[in-house]
Amino acid sequence: MAIMTASEVRLYLRTISGTGEDTTIDTLIARADEAFAEYIGIPAATVGGSATLEDVSHTLHLDGTGTQELRLPFFPVQSITTLHDSEDRSYGSADLVPASDYELFGNEGLIRLKDESGHGAFSTVRRAIKVVAVVGFTSVPDSIKHAVGLQCAYWFKNRDHIGYTSVNQAGGTIQIQQMGLLPEVRQMLRPFRQPSTWVG
Repeated sequence: MAIMTASEVRLYLRTISGTGEDTTIDTLIARADEAFAEYIGIPAATVGGSATLEDVSHTLHLDGTGTQELRLPFFPVQSITTLHDSEDRSYGSADLVPASDYELFGNEGLIRLKDESGHGAFSTVRRAIKVVAVVGFTSVPDSIKHAVGLQCAYWFKNRDHIGYTSVNQAGGTIQIQQMGLLPEVRQMLRPFRQPSTWVG
């Protein structure tokens, strides 16, 4: 399901009535979803796939911390499907950490082993931790939806100038702003940016 509907984006495009441009608008929404996820720092769930703000399953291989806490490189985390702590990196059933042994603080991307957990602490081995987690938004925040509307409206209105930095018109040449994210959109997305530079 898309992060926003064409009818919602049309509210930002006063010159459009009806559904005749919805295919184009849907394409722009998908592009905004990918661009926003990349800007925020949520990577694609699969190699060669597209980044998205929607909640999808990600498989992560992380270094052990030697503590009771493990911070995931991006969030929000909706759920943990499986968590392995495997010093030999086999990630077998014997390495599975039971869900009853830890707590998830999804908005922080934090997994914390319970004090009464039989697991004690995470290992210190590189890439010993394998987490399968659902990451992204089940409900996209209104501020992000507003940013999608603004960005898609901008792209739609300027779609004839994509690839150009200037356009000749009667009386001279005008400069065209690059088709990246609008400054006000970046400002709206800044509170959601991830602290990590993790890429794989």
